Amino acid sequence: PAGQPDITVLMSGDVLLRDTLWAQARADAQARGADGYDFRPMLAGVRDAVSGADVAICHLETPVGAAGGPYSDYPVFNVPPQIVPALDWVGYDACTTASNHTLDQGSAGIDRTLTALDRVGIAHAGSARTAREGDRTTVLTVHGARIALLSYTYGLNGFTRPDGSPWIVDLIEQRTILAEAKRARNDGADIVLVALHWGTEYRNDPTPQQRDLAEVLLDSPDIDLVYGHHAHVVQPFDRIGGKCIAYGLGNHLAEQFT
Repeated sequence: PAGQPDITVLMSGDVLLRDTLWAQARADAQARGADGYDFRPMLAGVRDAVSGADVAICHLETPVGAAGGPYSDYPVFNVPPQIVPALDWVGYDACTTASNHTLDQGSAGIDRTLTALDRVGIAHAGSARTAREGDRTTVLTVHGARIALLSYTYGLNGFTRPDGSPWIVDLIEQRTILAEAKRARNDGADIVLVALHWGTEYRNDPTPQQRDLAEVLLDSPDIDLVYGHHAHVVQPFDRIGGKCIAYGLGNHLAEQFT
């Protein structure tokens, strides 16, 4: 709004835990005489930047498991839940959760993940436990400004949303995104951010489909910024019609082999 101070919004790349990373987190916990997993040392280098932003948003790509496991790596993930309090410790205010791995552990995995985020006070967008939750827009308020956060994925790696539960994870559907952005604006959002899990893995150049969708979305008066995940490499930043697009933010906490 006019007269309001500038707002800094930080978005980061994929948090995609592999077994090598949770082995390190176990070693870091043991080094301080504790059980379980400690992901804080791996994230400590970004803590000042994340906590210093007015709003910081992560992308939690995989579902979290129960406290005692068992945990699983690619292709069907189930990761240690200790990652969530570590993200809170770093300073994240919200996490997007719509990805091709959202349904790796079914609705139980979504329940665990969102409950873990709620427990530490991290907001979330992109998946839901109930129809009512799925119908609610995630809004972050800072310096009097209301920031709406929308999150969508291109697909679910062969899993399908349960019959009658389309709200369980948000898929990239142009008409739906435009309608939900319009609703967010009409409900009083000053800034509308759209996070998309899209593109081709390990490809730096955006696909034609990414470029086409970005143009349509940013042509809407209801969307202020579009940014992406999934490629696991950095994709270009650009402007379309005076608005910003970050096609892909790359990885944040991950270990990838190409």
